[in-house]
Amino acid sequence: MSGFAIDGLISNLNTTEIIEALLFSQRAPAVRLENRRTATTNKLSAVQGLSGNVLAVRVAAEGLGNADTFRGRSANSTNSNIVAVSASSAAEPGAFTLSVQQLATALQISSDPNNTFTSQTTALGLEGAIRVNNSTVNIRSTDTLRDIASRISNAGAGVSANVLEVSQGQFRLSIRSLSTGADGFTLVNAGSSNILESLHLAQAGSESIANSITAGAASSRFSSRTQALQGLLGLQSNVPSGSISIANGAGSINVNVDFSTQSLNDIAAEINSAALTAGSSITASAVEVETGSFRLEINSGDGSTPVLTDANNVLEALGVLETSFTQVDQSGQNSLFKVNGIDIIRSSNTVTDVISGVTMTLLSDDTPDAISTITVQSDSKSAVDAVKAFVSAYNATKTFAQQNASYNAETQRAGILLGDSAILSVESSLSGLLSRSVSTLPSTLLSNLNNGGGVASGSIQITDRSGNTATIDLSSADNLQEVMDLINLDSSIEVEAAVNRSGTGINIRDTSGGSGSLAIAEVGGGTTAADLGILGTTGSSLLEGSAIGTSEFLSLGQIGITVNTNGTLSFNETEFGKVFAAKPDAIQAFFTQKGGFSDQAEKTIDQLTGSISGSLTIRAKSLQDTINSYTKTITGIEERAKIAEERLRRQFSALEKSLSQMQQQSDYLAGQINQWVANSR
Repeated sequence: MSGFAIDGLISNLNTTEIIEALLFSQRAPAVRLENRRTATTNKLSAVQGLSGNVLAVRVAAEGLGNADTFRGRSANSTNSNIVAVSASSAAEPGAFTLSVQQLATALQISSDPNNTFTSQTTALGLEGAIRVNNSTVNIRSTDTLRDIASRISNAGAGVSANVLEVSQGQFRLSIRSLSTGADGFTLVNAGSSNILESLHLAQAGSESIANSITAGAASSRFSSRTQALQGLLGLQSNVPSGSISIANGAGSINVNVDFSTQSLNDIAAEINSAALTAGSSITASAVEVETGSFRLEINSGDGSTPVLTDANNVLEALGVLETSFTQVDQSGQNSLFKVNGIDIIRSSNTVTDVISGVTMTLLSDDTPDAISTITVQSDSKSAVDAVKAFVSAYNATKTFAQQNASYNAETQRAGILLGDSAILSVESSLSGLLSRSVSTLPSTLLSNLNNGGGVASGSIQITDRSGNTATIDLSSADNLQEVMDLINLDSSIEVEAAVNRSGTGINIRDTSGGSGSLAIAEVGGGTTAADLGILGTTGSSLLEGSAIGTSEFLSLGQIGITVNTNGTLSFNETEFGKVFAAKPDAIQAFFTQKGGFSDQAEKTIDQLTGSISGSLTIRAKSLQDTINSYTKTITGIEERAKIAEERLRRQFSALEKSLSQMQQQSDYLAGQINQWVANSR
């Protein structure tokens, strides 16, 4: 209803009811269409729900198509006190022995116990910088012991620093490496101030070569050899500058160094110039050790170890020299252990690179002679979980379909999708999927093909019909699936390798669209192509391979998945486990190979839910088009009814106005008559 009206004040007519009665018949088609639109909308929602359930089946099928799903591994240690183990899909079944002689530890140092600090919150008045693992930490005169510990911890240098109150009012600075290993961490003065000595962390006058090389010494690594060292190190004050002395067996040279202006190249040039002037064999160079990583190398030139001294911590800031720590609370050391009797050294107690796919966590070195046997074996858990997920998704889809496409005899009501093409297409596709079988030939070891004669390790040459040629090395393949994968993954040719229908050999199909010959030849006089049954040339797009194996197929029913009377699936985990234990490679091939169950399931569901040609997608679009058509028609009817309503209201308003005028005229005439009668008396 639009506009504002007061029902007939003059006519005493119920204008609203009259207008609604007049419009009822005009609006009746819209009401009928509205009911149809609601029913169609409900059906669209059901189709979309069905599509969502089918997509869940596809997701579960994708999980079954992942080879790692069937390469589950479990690892066990017979002595969990000395080592804990876990295994990934990269591990191969086997057994190993392990004993632990030494656990890795982290380097930990602290300030001199005989020179403790009396406060952790009083400014120390130290100004300068230190280098921790090649990270510069600038110290300010207002910094307290606690501030300095915080600066070291937050430098991202791989260490943590803390202030310890060892007794009432007595504090010490402690620094610990965040990682274990014999390398520990480096800690040097990076400025002219002796910050480390002032913090009682380093011993004065205890400098030694930090990075020894043959007949020489090297600096720490820097990101540039041409940038001035002050900027490179991020030094804010007390920039090192002064004289360094380099001596060999024949004598010494002195060189002035200034970090504010000189780079590694500049320092090397100064050393070489001083040596040339003095007739010394000492040399220096700024060397790129790795891409973008440079260091200064000083060589005595006579085979001796050079003697290095400096002023204002120049060589210490370069990382050429280091000082001894005042107090080492725990030395950094590597882990030492044996696997199958072989000595192994690692910097950590968590070891991932000794046994492929196995992570070992070393726990104790208390009994170096104790031996733990580590066993790695196949584990079906991930495969079982993946199959359960598929069965669950399939059953949910089947149940949804039954609920929406059944007829209830008691209520005499039909499901919203009963007889709908969406249900029919899903039922047909999924039922067909369950009955398919897959050849186990791809999982067969190459050595077992040709009645045990095997396949010669080597290469083959394939030329597609467009003239593209590729030489494919198959020597790394263990089974036929890997052979097909190597052929299919070669992007220089357009062919597809797949098992033939009989499951006894492989076919090579040309997909290039060319008109030449499809040819497969041997390489280097080998017999690999012949052993695979694919040696030859054809003018068609299909080269059919000869039989090289026994025809054997697997189906869902053979691995513990059966169909119930209501169409849902049941999964016998025990039966699956038996087949998996006996034929793990065959189970993996059944699900994961090209043309395997997962591949078939994905293609089947894509025919239902594909964004363009999927049958459910087309059905949903058809229903949406119908809804849109209903909406358009309803809108037209409502617009016409609205116009009619406005017209009727104007007409009734005009009627009331006319009646009002007539009422006024009647009242006027009645008044005149009454006055005339009164006057005539």
